[in-house]
Amino acid sequence: MSRKEKQKKRKRSAAHPGSYNGMGADPVRQPRQKRRRRKGNNTLWYLLILVFMVTTTIVLTTTVFFKIKTITVTGCERYDDRSLIISSGILLEENMFRLKDAQIREKLVNEYSYIAGVKIRRKLPDTIVLEITEEIPFGAIDAGAGYTLISESGRVLECNTPVLPEEMPVVMGFSEETPEQGSYLEESDSDNVKRMRLIVDAVRKIDFPYYTIIDLSDPYNLKLFYKDQFEIVLGTDSSLEYKLELILKVIETEDLLSSFHGTIDASYDGEVWTRPSGRVIAPVLGNQPDGQLQDGQLSEGQAPISGAEDQESEGDLSGEEGESQPEQGGDSG
Repeated sequence: MSRKEKQKKRKRSAAHPGSYNGMGADPVRQPRQKRRRRKGNNTLWYLLILVFMVTTTIVLTTTVFFKIKTITVTGCERYDDRSLIISSGILLEENMFRLKDAQIREKLVNEYSYIAGVKIRRKLPDTIVLEITEEIPFGAIDAGAGYTLISESGRVLECNTPVLPEEMPVVMGFSEETPEQGSYLEESDSDNVKRMRLIVDAVRKIDFPYYTIIDLSDPYNLKLFYKDQFEIVLGTDSSLEYKLELILKVIETEDLLSSFHGTIDASYDGEVWTRPSGRVIAPVLGNQPDGQLQDGQLSEGQAPISGAEDQESEGDLSGEEGESQPEQGGDSG
């Protein structure tokens, strides 16, 4: 090939870089494709290495590391820690990440009636903490042979308790058949559980102390009884906090605690009426020994005392016999 022909080929190659020796090959594109293939192969290797490392970490985490050395219990005062740990089924040297939280929680809640909930916390590297939430007794049902304590959710906490806890109200109106300890009240009692919760919440909010019995027998005529002194009529479960505030105001301003025995009626909207009757007949409780009367309960055939002992006739209370003199005791709102 002559010198001139070589120069012409160089010029054609410079003018048409996409063609070489008539084959159409791109000398620049070929190295780029090789580099891309290398990068693809490297990415696949990186993914394989990552999967291997994750798998190895999981295996070591669940078999070798994080074995349980210590188990502690918090938030529970009713049961001892050892019993709860044994009942949970958690074992030392077990891997903490292999515990089945839902099963442990269900086991403890079902076995112990006062446990409302369990949270399992893992404190690395080797400690398990059982955080217990306890049920709070909300009221007591008189079951004849003893009292049945129930929680806010209607769960039976204790059965046949001989002594009523301090400041625990007796709740009337539930079905006679009481479920076993740890179970819940019958579905038919669910509405009364809600009414009981509304009353107790309202009582706690305003710190109302004058009640020992809650009577839910009539949902349209809810009542509270305070010893043998007050029968408090609330009517329906609407505006309970407002009604109790008016009742508390009347009791304190009229000094009813010192001399009044009778009915305090707040079933009328924004009004409180008092009807003296001398002595209040409270619902009969089955826990009273035979022949013994509860405070406020009259023997069969005995009429309630009307007014004070020194009154000579019932007519002094009102104009007509049998009608009590209502007293409006509170501003309407």
